[in-house]
Amino acid sequence: MTCVLVIDGDRSARTAIQTVLESEGFEVVTADGNGGGIRAIETSQFDAVIVDVVVPGLEGLDAVKALRDVAPAVPMIAIAPRKFRDCLGPERDFLGMAATLGAACCLYKPFMPRDLITAVVTCVGRRSKLPASEALSE
Repeated sequence: MTCVLVIDGDRSARTAIQTVLESEGFEVVTADGNGGGIRAIETSQFDAVIVDVVVPGLEGLDAVKALRDVAPAVPMIAIAPRKFRDCLGPERDFLGMAATLGAACCLYKPFMPRDLITAVVTCVGRRSKLPASEALSE
């Protein structure tokens, strides 16, 4: 079964993402961002990670950097509240910066469930095409 780690400081967002993914047959582990996501990825194997780039306990994109350092082969989906895109302007494009740091897919919240499923399936599909040595290197 495909296992996805969801790191988001907003409990209702974590629950909504978990519900959507589990309804599609994914196994889901959630973390609130206060270091729990990093600990989870250090101790368990995941097929993909969904991370809010604005999480408590980590400054902005530090979560993306930390996850990339700990598990470089695990595809990452970066998410952020749409208000950051609308009010901060292009010079503070958190999802663009997350993509530069290695996020495979980016979504603004709120997003449609089908967009979330598509992002996860796309990321997991990319990972399954990696050479076995790379896929197992995390």
